Amino acid sequence: MTTPPFEDNPFRSPAYAGPPAPMPPVPGQRPIPHWFTVKVRILLVACVVVALGLGSLGAMSIYWLERSGPPSNGDCLYLTREGAGKLAYHRVGCGADNATYQVENTYRGAIACASGDYVRFRLGAGQTLCLALNVKAGDCLRDVDDESAIGKVSCTDPAAQERVEIRSGFARDDECEGADKVLSYSGPPSRTVCLSKAGENI
Repeated sequence: MTTPPFEDNPFRSPAYAGPPAPMPPVPGQRPIPHWFTVKVRILLVACVVVALGLGSLGAMSIYWLERSGPPSNGDCLYLTREGAGKLAYHRVGCGADNATYQVENTYRGAIACASGDYVRFRLGAGQTLCLALNVKAGDCLRDVDDESAIGKVSCTDPAAQERVEIRSGFARDDECEGADKVLSYSGPPSRTVCLSKAGENI
């Protein structure tokens, strides 16, 4: 069997003629410049990023506005004395060492607190806060007679004046034998806080 000449071989590969010619433009249609297409893509991506950023910022703003509103039941805070002897509140986490008070009840208007030894704090927005000591059994306190200076300290701290004991129920003074001071809160939960000298029964 003989091989036919190259020019007569039907299986030969055609010679490479280079890339195909571009399609002719459609009459009356202006081609879109390549640089314009890239710029549009970049602009679209930038718009999406900005929109997402503004959405996140808006959500954060709403969160902080809610957090910066007036305190509500269950919030904890401490008090300071500002100019002209006025008290100011500072909200903190209830587990913080300086969280000396907890908001037990809130009322609209100048309302008296429920029965008990609450610190009544009037907000300028026409709201009344009823504050109870944020303490647990075994805590020690300093400056117990000053609402703006009272604070929790270690029981071995020389500044510690009173140690906390808590009794269930309202006005259980009979169960605070030897206490220097007794505070009752109607709650819920109702409880009696007995304050005895820090050096006793530790």
